[in-house]
Amino acid sequence: MDFVIIQRPIVLRLAVAGLLISSFFIPYIRRFTVPALPIFTWLITFYACQFIPLDYRPHHIFVNILPTLERILYGASLSEIISQHTHPILDVLAWLPYGVIHFSFPFILALCLFVFGPPGCVATFGQAFGFMNIAGVLTQLLFPNASPWYEMSYGSAPADYSIPGEAGGLARIDKILGLNLYGSTFGTSPLVFGAFPSLHSGSATIEMLFLVYLCPKLWPLGIAYTMWLWWSTMYLTHHYLIDLVGGSIYAFLTFFVARQYLPRVRMEAKTRLAYFGVNKIGIPAFFYSIEPSKPSFVSLQDDEEALLSKEYNPDKQTDEMSEAPLNLDFVPLRLRRTDSDNDSLVLSPASLTSGTSSATNSEPTSPVTPHSPMSFRLPYGEKP
Repeated sequence: MDFVIIQRPIVLRLAVAGLLISSFFIPYIRRFTVPALPIFTWLITFYACQFIPLDYRPHHIFVNILPTLERILYGASLSEIISQHTHPILDVLAWLPYGVIHFSFPFILALCLFVFGPPGCVATFGQAFGFMNIAGVLTQLLFPNASPWYEMSYGSAPADYSIPGEAGGLARIDKILGLNLYGSTFGTSPLVFGAFPSLHSGSATIEMLFLVYLCPKLWPLGIAYTMWLWWSTMYLTHHYLIDLVGGSIYAFLTFFVARQYLPRVRMEAKTRLAYFGVNKIGIPAFFYSIEPSKPSFVSLQDDEEALLSKEYNPDKQTDEMSEAPLNLDFVPLRLRRTDSDNDSLVLSPASLTSGTSSATNSEPTSPVTPHSPMSFRLPYGEKP
């Protein structure tokens, strides 16, 4: 059996593979490529789905299970209802989150996490984003389901892997733009029957969860954007509502695991540099913060900032205080026993100044027994 891997020149494939592997060992760059390995794995897995032989794929493609479940759970096919009323303005409003923001916002969010978030949160985001999409692609591959556009074009007819993908409502965007962008892209999709779960919904949900992690006050924006994308996918006939819910469940489960590895966000920290004690903001400082162990990063701090950092370092102050010799001037306290009715101990004030005993009181002639009552008081005749 012949296997066609990638229809590209061998030299180009080797060059791309060599650059990717070498990036794992290049300082600064490896801080981004190593955490992005799950993302690269997801993209390669998605692309390679088209080369899997038919004998190794699931033989049955589910056509009716998703619309049937949607009608049972929600009373109707919401995608069919929403997509019945179309307009060019609605087409553009649906295209923006589905075809533009979906592909650009992960990079914008990663940049925001790098600049304003604590060190380490970008790597956690990249790994969580990649692993969630890997789980989604594997589910789509092992549990193939038809999208709403298939039901509108073929009804309940059985599906097979020879049927090409369709752009659905995005075909109207091609007409508006005068291009054949989405028609050709979805027509050659590596995974045509990948309706469940919706990775558009999963990506939007996990992005908003990380955005709220960085800035909790933006939770209304996160909900609004997710609902906007949900509406656009149903309007463009690419997903049922149950697909969108399933994608969000994948995102919540992934974030629930990833948040255990997220560093705590300090609300008083304006940028990532504050976590390193650097208050001088600049591009070189952000660059050197990628490898904070480098000496160049430490040299970015001014002498005054370093002095203040040293002065207000509680651990260092404790060490210096423990090493400093104690030079305390004190007067020894002497306890004398006086002859009294109850043989009590007396604290002599004279011993506080001269360190000698007062001659007005005589010392006891016999040792005190263990059962003698003892108390601290002033000698008779002296006022406190």
